Amino acid sequence: MTGPKVDIGRDLTAFVAAQGKFKLSDTAGESYPETADAIRAITGSAGGTIAYNPREDKFGTATAVPGIQQKRTAEGSLDGYVMPSGTRTTAPDIDELLTTAGWTKIDRSATTTTSGASSTAHVLDCSSVSGFANGDAIIVEDTVTGSGVYEMRRIVSIYAPSDQITVEPPLTFAPATGANIKGAIGYKPNDTRDTAQDALVLWLLNNNSADRLGSWMPSSFSFTQGGEDAARLSVSGTARRHDRFWQTPLGSNLATSATTMVVTDALASAGDALNTYWTLSDGGSTTAETVKVTAISGTSWTVTRAQLGTSDPGTTWAASDTVITPYQPAGTFAGAPVPATSGQAVFAPYGSATATALQVNSATLDCGMAVTTREDIHGDTYKVGGYVLTQREVNATLSGWTLKQSNMVALMQAFQVTNVAGGSSQQISVAVVSGTAEGSMFGWVAPRMRTTDLSLDRGAEEVTLELAGRCEGTSSGADEILLMFG
Repeated sequence: MTGPKVDIGRDLTAFVAAQGKFKLSDTAGESYPETADAIRAITGSAGGTIAYNPREDKFGTATAVPGIQQKRTAEGSLDGYVMPSGTRTTAPDIDELLTTAGWTKIDRSATTTTSGASSTAHVLDCSSVSGFANGDAIIVEDTVTGSGVYEMRRIVSIYAPSDQITVEPPLTFAPATGANIKGAIGYKPNDTRDTAQDALVLWLLNNNSADRLGSWMPSSFSFTQGGEDAARLSVSGTARRHDRFWQTPLGSNLATSATTMVVTDALASAGDALNTYWTLSDGGSTTAETVKVTAISGTSWTVTRAQLGTSDPGTTWAASDTVITPYQPAGTFAGAPVPATSGQAVFAPYGSATATALQVNSATLDCGMAVTTREDIHGDTYKVGGYVLTQREVNATLSGWTLKQSNMVALMQAFQVTNVAGGSSQQISVAVVSGTAEGSMFGWVAPRMRTTDLSLDRGAEEVTLELAGRCEGTSSGADEILLMFG
């Protein structure tokens, strides 16, 4: 065995790839992880179940007798930092994860304009509105605070005859003449995900082993910001299939050009390992070779040699020195976490032209994407056959503080909105944004958050206002939650 005799968590690497269809195929990303699919992960987990129901007929025993197989499912989760790419026009490394797992990308990063003399915090007077659309994410420069300092918002409406853009919630400033207004990359909920049966492959690997979750259907996204940490993402969901692979010594010498490879432990493969890729190494004296497994019979694996840019060394791989590990590329990563000190929450009564800003102590956005698996698929080898979407549930919790002269204003504004009766009761527009520099900003806007809990914590170091509620929309996928990178 190479390296330590145990699996080490610090060696965790994660790869997420869009799947071509709702069943694994022999393609890149599905039969082996690809360099470009790497995601910086903090933690990750994978597990599978093979469920059964006991038979009800009697055999004269005091315990149930098994015999009715049920659909197999797996569960996978991934935690990591939300890292903007560093360039406003480049999507973050979680782009493929988002767009395949329930979000539609709106990329307006190529569109720019400038502010005119009549801009307010709510309505932007622009030199041009060409290229922008309702629902876009934009960043707006606050030149009074400093050149290159931005806030990020959602476009709620555009009035082309006057070149005006209305944003929600309002900015905390009125842009000066000539201030930059630039499009950003946004993600909104996708209501047709189940029509296409979009699915992902999640690879979790470390120094000795690998897990693969096929037809992974993330159904829960949680974004946290504020406090002493950078913005984080937690995502979890059900998969159709779970495969596990782990390192094994070579069982007998593998001559050059030979295609039958004997392994020491047949359990190195979970049984669904056909068309997966493995790397042979003797610790460095010979350049590593990657092979593709095309058939398995106990400890004898039929392989295709010299795969993924590697070569048959032209010499025998010696059983005494060689180990075989699941193929693991070196991932490529871009971007950096947003500094924890760059966090702001802004809210306003729905449709109001004036916003209240809070310095973020903590903010959590929980997005339940409502995936329900289809269980009864005839002849589907005891695996989930697909999924449908039900009603989403998006909830937010905010905690923040303001300076003393505006703290009670913020409290009373939030309290007043919560106390209003009627169809618009409790609805506020909320933006939570981390970062102020172009290319290094992440945030979200909830155009309609129905506040269900409101409190003032007078025992904290600084008196804090806490808001919690459900983020709603008036039409499918239109004015619901919007994730933003700018």
